[in-house]
Amino acid sequence: MIRFFFIANTFLVGFTSTAQIVNIENKRIYDDTLGWSGVIDASMSQVKNDQLFFNLAFRTRVQYKTKRHYYLILLDEQFSGSSSATYSNSGMAHFRYAYRLQRKNAERKSPWKWESYAQVQYNSVLDLQFRGLIGTGLRWKFADKDLGKMFLGSSVFIEHEVIRSSADEYSDLRWSNYLSWYLNVSKKISFTGATYIQPNTERFKDYRFMGQYALLFSVFKRLDLRAEFNGFYDSDPVPGVNNWVYSSVFGIRVKLGE
Repeated sequence: MIRFFFIANTFLVGFTSTAQIVNIENKRIYDDTLGWSGVIDASMSQVKNDQLFFNLAFRTRVQYKTKRHYYLILLDEQFSGSSSATYSNSGMAHFRYAYRLQRKNAERKSPWKWESYAQVQYNSVLDLQFRGLIGTGLRWKFADKDLGKMFLGSSVFIEHEVIRSSADEYSDLRWSNYLSWYLNVSKKISFTGATYIQPNTERFKDYRFMGQYALLFSVFKRLDLRAEFNGFYDSDPVPGVNNWVYSSVFGIRVKLGE
């Protein structure tokens, strides 16, 4: 079946380009299919007035899954500018490995996984020349019913940042915690969300928070309504960058085809 999606956004503030936490949960492909799966998405748009305005984007998501092992690779590059200026330039690469903590000869699949991950990124809007991190921790699927799935995760990671405007460098150890879910509220309504909080282990007043939530309502067989809210808060941001950034999206999705 071929599907074409049309989304009309009535209000959107650039959230993904200004949030320092990357929501890995909404990048996972939640199905029980083993083996390879993924998607590559590339786009380019331009508008010509007195200047040429253009936007470039490239995103890749690939995962490989077995009964005990899980591998995830993410690439995300975005550039917006004109013939005379650059408005935003960001990129991110993420690798994650998860191992199911399964006892030998156990009849039921264990809900516990041990995860390790590494990430590098840059972001001109956040004044980040470089950010690299490596971490490890536990993931627990504490609900897996027809209604939906829910997960808790907790890990620690070491990060190193280089500020673009000042060339200052910072290294911190952070404690990352998240709650995520995918719920089928009814046959017509689904609700997904993820909440992250990442305090500095040496200064708990220095923390980051992110929440991403989406509600999808099926009006007819081929027509859906969608509402999203995304929020990011950094208690100690780079000078000149706001503490609080948010976006909301309201739209429709039309499915065409067999």
